[in-house]
Amino acid sequence: MRRTILICLALASAAVLVLPAAAGAAVSTQAAKASTPTITRVTPMRVRVGALLTIRGRHFKPARAKNTVIFRGPDGRSAFAKPRRASRTKLVVRVPAAVARLVARSSGSPRPTRFKLRVLAGKFSKFTSRRLSPVVVPASSGSDPDGGSGGGSGASGCPGPDYDGDLLANDLEVQLKLDPCIADTDGDSVEDGYEYQSAVDLNHNPRTMPLPYPGKRPYPNPLDPADGTPAGSDYDGDGLTLREEFLLWRDFSGDGARRPGRPGTLAGLLYSDGLQRSVDSPPPSAPGGLLGWVLDIDSNGVLSDDERDADADGLGNWDEVRGRMTEAWWPAQHDGKIEPKESIYPSLDFLDNEDTAPWYNAHTDPDMDGDGVVDGLDDNDHDGLSNQFEVNRPSDWIVDATVGFPTAANPWAYTNPFNPCKPFNSERCHSHPPFGYYESDEAPPVGPNPPAGYPDVHPVTPDG
Repeated sequence: MRRTILICLALASAAVLVLPAAAGAAVSTQAAKASTPTITRVTPMRVRVGALLTIRGRHFKPARAKNTVIFRGPDGRSAFAKPRRASRTKLVVRVPAAVARLVARSSGSPRPTRFKLRVLAGKFSKFTSRRLSPVVVPASSGSDPDGGSGGGSGASGCPGPDYDGDLLANDLEVQLKLDPCIADTDGDSVEDGYEYQSAVDLNHNPRTMPLPYPGKRPYPNPLDPADGTPAGSDYDGDGLTLREEFLLWRDFSGDGARRPGRPGTLAGLLYSDGLQRSVDSPPPSAPGGLLGWVLDIDSNGVLSDDERDADADGLGNWDEVRGRMTEAWWPAQHDGKIEPKESIYPSLDFLDNEDTAPWYNAHTDPDMDGDGVVDGLDDNDHDGLSNQFEVNRPSDWIVDATVGFPTAANPWAYTNPFNPCKPFNSERCHSHPPFGYYESDEAPPVGPNPPAGYPDVHPVTPDG
């Protein structure tokens, strides 16, 4: 009996020793499975070569360089890419140019192709199922006369002389370390060719031919994703950013002439971010009249790129994107430090084309609010006077505003396109101003009662 008890105790002790080891092995197995990367979602499911792809899942590496995304084509060949951003649950990767060489072809031309994905993050994930495998759309053949079927630089992996249509030859793009398969290598919404030519224009001396592409900063850079953002760079210092001037060149063949198709050359950019006066010779300002008064801000008789009116709505390019046709300009300019303070009209936003979107293109759209009236002839503050009439004040406006109608030499001088109380107390002006609104204003806050015939009768130009 005693022997039987001893045997049972021994067996029980052995079991106790074995169980932790077995439990530890089970935990190790689960940990190994848990650390294997898993793809759970891919967006977008239809993506172009060169565009960004977001991969969501589990157990990725937070260090970007420790992840590799594998694109597997239908024939089993693969392309590899490092993500641009990484966390444990999300990778953001640009579809590499090498994928363009793996897409399926029909009659020699590339066609949309579904690619399986796999992530290497210490361990390999499984290849994605069809539900999670995106369709890759080849970059447009652009100006390739062969439709992408031959010629050009074989080393780039993209056939034709200019596969992506950015007006730079494939061989030149390879030399500049650009991606010849996509028109916008750095993804800043400004095409490589435009940035290249603007850099050439910037690297010149007056009355001399531009020097070659500088290859040094600062310059419009097709490999710098920051210079084409909404708050991006203004290399030529004319008040218009790189992207704003790119849109003007892309959309217009001349001021007031919308382009029917894509530009066909980089020679003589209509708007270059390397030149304050891209057109040689710069166009003269309108001979007198309201249009000349509004556009020629420095009154030198010619129009630089910021003063020109590409969309022909009667307002200058700079005025529309960050100047006098943006509501914030008025209190910022008239801040009370060197002249009377200007207050934003209370409670109401009279700016139909308020800059609320990340890509603000007022300078390329002649009718921002879609009411059939071009922006210059429109009346944002609904006081009966056009935006074009109210956008500029003469230099002696303070005296006229203080003296008031009818004694002032020019009673129409006290204008503001976002205040219905200026220059006159219109029907849209508040009958009972909010308490405290005008306490800090140093000039008369509300214009005088309008003269007879207002607003049907008024001077041709605000300066009298």
